[in-house]
Amino acid sequence: MDLSSYSIPDKAVVTHLDWTASVDFDAKIIQAKATYSVVAQESCQELCLDTSKLRIQNITNLEGEPLDYTMSPPVPGKLYLGQKLTVSLPPHKNKDCSITIVYQTTNECSAAQWLPPSQTAGKKYPYLFTQCQAIHARSLLPCQDRCGVKMTYNATVTVPSWATCVMSALLESSKNDGKDTKVYTWKQPVPISSYLFALAVGELEKIDLSKRCAIWSEPGTIKAAAYEFSETEEFLALAEKIAGKEYVWQRYDLLCLPPSFPYGGMENPCLTFVTPTLLAGDKSLADVVAHEIAHSWTGNLVTNATWDHFWLNEGWTTWFQRKIMVAIKKNPKFLDFDAIDGRKHLGDAIEEMESKNTKLVLDIGDGDPDDSYSAVAYEKGFTFLLYLERLMGTAQFEKFFQAYIGRFASQTLTSEDFKAFFCEFFEHKEEALKSIDWDLWFYGEGMPPVLPELDQSMAAASQSLADQWLAVDREAKAPPAKNEMEYWSSLQITCFLDDLALKIGDQPLKLPTLNAMDALYKFSESRNSEILYRYCELAIPAEDESVIPVAIRFITTQGRMKFVRPLYRALFKTKMGKKLAVDTFLKNKDFYHPIGVKMVAADLSSDYKKSSTTTLSASLDKWLIPGALVAATFAVVAFRTRR
Repeated sequence: MDLSSYSIPDKAVVTHLDWTASVDFDAKIIQAKATYSVVAQESCQELCLDTSKLRIQNITNLEGEPLDYTMSPPVPGKLYLGQKLTVSLPPHKNKDCSITIVYQTTNECSAAQWLPPSQTAGKKYPYLFTQCQAIHARSLLPCQDRCGVKMTYNATVTVPSWATCVMSALLESSKNDGKDTKVYTWKQPVPISSYLFALAVGELEKIDLSKRCAIWSEPGTIKAAAYEFSETEEFLALAEKIAGKEYVWQRYDLLCLPPSFPYGGMENPCLTFVTPTLLAGDKSLADVVAHEIAHSWTGNLVTNATWDHFWLNEGWTTWFQRKIMVAIKKNPKFLDFDAIDGRKHLGDAIEEMESKNTKLVLDIGDGDPDDSYSAVAYEKGFTFLLYLERLMGTAQFEKFFQAYIGRFASQTLTSEDFKAFFCEFFEHKEEALKSIDWDLWFYGEGMPPVLPELDQSMAAASQSLADQWLAVDREAKAPPAKNEMEYWSSLQITCFLDDLALKIGDQPLKLPTLNAMDALYKFSESRNSEILYRYCELAIPAEDESVIPVAIRFITTQGRMKFVRPLYRALFKTKMGKKLAVDTFLKNKDFYHPIGVKMVAADLSSDYKKSSTTTLSASLDKWLIPGALVAATFAVVAFRTRR
């Protein structure tokens, strides 16, 4: 059962979509025609589809004859589920039939962000991009919006003549259609879940990175992006070797999006979306690309059956990503080093979350899947897999991974399916199998029941320096005289900042300590978003007013939720930043993706309710009520943590 969808695929399932669309930047809508190939039980009379804020214009059979349909009203309190569209199926022989739906999106389409020229790098043309995960494809097209249903698709998209269109598919053709428009045709021959349907339209340029890899971006950032992601082919080849199965999607292109993109990356097949916050100038944040490449097998090819089992996508992908980076670095200790950082983020996430959402296997029911997502699926899932790897032996577990990919390729599965296959593969290790408490791992709350020991040797220098600065702060020791970080990697520096944050606990650093640290290391001037974010997290709780312009600039020039949400929360919890956080958010809310608007509003509202202060005005209070903000600005939207 997948209660996040109104569809009933065991009775009638969509196997293929032909999508014809025209992008209208002036009206900020997509006018579209969707033709569905349906396989239905002979006794089945209707097809149920998910929709959200769509304007249905007509529905016909293959011959163009109208079909009856009904649109159910939204369920109060469940607006994120949208509306059920029930279509009377035409008579179908051999269980196959076809229907066509003509419709428009609306300005409440939660999957789409329409950027005015001012929010792009080039400042000349507008920009559109979509984000369908988890259940926002239904606001872009009527569909069976559940990860347990996969379909192939073809698309024909008309855009303005100045624009370039890219999709999560293979480009078939592009041609001018008169003076003012251009037509692109696309084909996705590998079945995908609806959340992987993706579109972007803007002023874009392309640089090839290899025969099967390219980078797309706005002209002003294309060279920087090509440099940053130049190792993509190497990552892809290593992933094929580790997975034991070739890359089935043919093309692996990257699209570097405008700054308001809310994630680090999104694994759309054939076209990974990435944030410009990765453009550090030194390729130091390329592990995000390794993560998205890994999704080509774990997630896109082998997919969780419902969002309750999201860890099967993200836990496996985090494990796979770290294996790729071990191969890139040629250092087996790198997996443990990177996992140290991940374990800290897992602990931070669990402290912030409702306990029910800290389980590996969730019980979302008909709740909003977006509200349950966090580092748990990534890092608790990874920890479980690392535990199993250490239990069974690395060589055997890596063979199991290849067998797992081979067994479930192009399929969906649950945690119980994973357990059954694991036990079958390792049936010869009876005693080891008996030692696994599956229920505790799957359904236990909080931190993992077992935390495999992580090799600390690569972190030793970072941790030692954190101890030195702790002594500077707590014992008035003299700060280091020279910059030890001059030749450190980005991960070593973030490890230092994470370890220092862990060691200071709830007692912020003193201002002289922060001033001395920034004078030596220039953290506040860093181009590396991961370093700048962590420094702001240290400085804001210390009521360091000098960091305010740095933090405000950071959270208003990019919309990546990994950075924006925690820093808004941190500002709001301080005396210096409480009102500033609210004012800054309200001033810049139109810059952020709808996903960001919803989640920052909910964060500030939650903190506001916990606060004893009553100084905020009634008008601001109105904006901070979750749902009121969303209803006033955008449709209900999603959030997903992303590295």
